[in-house]
Amino acid sequence: MMLKAYKDNRLILEEVENANNFFRRFMGLMYRKSMARNHGLLLTPCNEIHTFGMKFDIDTVTMDKGNVILLIDEAVPPNKVRKKVKNGYKVLELNSGVAAELGLEIGDTIEFK
Repeated sequence: MMLKAYKDNRLILEEVENANNFFRRFMGLMYRKSMARNHGLLLTPCNEIHTFGMKFDIDTVTMDKGNVILLIDEAVPPNKVRKKVKNGYKVLELNSGVAAELGLEIGDTIEFK
């Protein structure tokens, strides 16, 4: 199921994959060669990620249950484990540099529809 992402009622991502079951979360972006700039992967529930098996750097945006951004981790390279985020419930994975391009900041709320 594809979602769209909004910040302040403004469309920021055209396509967000909803990885809301074990298999989709487990596979994530592993083994993909790339991802479109206007695309993201939303992992729910999730408060910790790894980039093993990935082929490109990503930005990760960790949110709480209300979709408020708690942490933005930019340019995470392949083969890393990121720390668990307290109160984290969702992680949005983006191409490296996209979080800054979208103007995302800690405390912002992202809506998914």
